[in-house]
Amino acid sequence: MRRRGLRYLVLRILASRGPLTGSQIADEIERMTWGFWRPSPGSIYPALAQLESEGLIKIAKVEGPKKYYELTEEGRRLLGAGADYIKETILLFENIYSFIIENIDKLTSEDKKRILKIAEDIMRNIKV
Repeated sequence: MRRRGLRYLVLRILASRGPLTGSQIADEIERMTWGFWRPSPGSIYPALAQLESEGLIKIAKVEGPKKYYELTEEGRRLLGAGADYIKETILLFENIYSFIIENIDKLTSEDKKRILKIAEDIMRNIKV
């Protein structure tokens, strides 16, 4: 997944769920992508570090080795910009589609049925 799509997901998740660890954020992304994608520690933690260095998130608390991240006011303002994140969401769909195509031979019949149901729901709800 492209870095910008991951960054957007992290910000949206923290905005809606509050302080979470990197692992909890990865769990939520996996849930949001219907189990088709879970960012590796090698992608989620560098993304968190970058977002923190940009002042978009901060460490809310530390419990042993676990760091809980939350959105900053700057992060909230960025999310409020809106239009850019519509493009980010479309990018996310494109990345999920690419992931599915790249792994089509690994999908079970049940996986394919789930994907088709999701695609049908999307098409039914999008009116051009």
